[in-house]
Amino acid sequence: MKKISTFLLLLSLSAPWAWAQTNEANTEAQKQPDPQQLLADLRADLTGLSAQFVQYELGSQGEQIDPNSGMVWMQSPAQFRWHYLQPIEQLIVADGDNVWVYDEDLEQVTVKQQDNELNPIYVIINDEKSQQHYDIRYETQEAGHDWISLTPKNRSEDVKTVWLALADDVVKQIKVHNHFDQTMVFEFTEIKRNPDLTGGLFQFVPPEGVDVIKAVDE
Repeated sequence: MKKISTFLLLLSLSAPWAWAQTNEANTEAQKQPDPQQLLADLRADLTGLSAQFVQYELGSQGEQIDPNSGMVWMQSPAQFRWHYLQPIEQLIVADGDNVWVYDEDLEQVTVKQQDNELNPIYVIINDEKSQQHYDIRYETQEAGHDWISLTPKNRSEDVKTVWLALADDVVKQIKVHNHFDQTMVFEFTEIKRNPDLTGGLFQFVPPEGVDVIKAVDE
């Protein structure tokens, strides 16, 4: 009986503190930007974009592992072109039906059906796919960037969480974290909204003489 009375006393003493903490948390939540509105502003009138990018894996000490750089073009709702320039040239083209990967040095093209619904690129250019496949929440603001997280509604080995850094209605950075505790980072600069995307930019015809390999999903 004494133990119960002591517990009730502690509970009664802590109740105002708990209420204050809850109230403070609710007030803080009210101050946070709406992640859905941030994404809506990002995609407002967006039909396409282009940017320079740097891609690397984030090491345990925050170091950049295997950095790559190049140019990227995207067009709503599902087309993109990634052109890696450094340290090795490689081209990836998604035409809406298939994804083509061209390794010029190997004289080889790999093609597979474009069916990865969790591709982080869709977060930028396809509102329907991101809303359908991700739970979206606001995380924090840091160095003038609003960070939001997107967690797959269905478990995926490739994607555990996608983090977006937003500023000035564009994506400045994407972090893709998987279930193996690996984080891939994409940093974007020289971003242009709705650039003049030339015809054929998102089409790929294998060069004559290269090997074409059809990838089979496991």
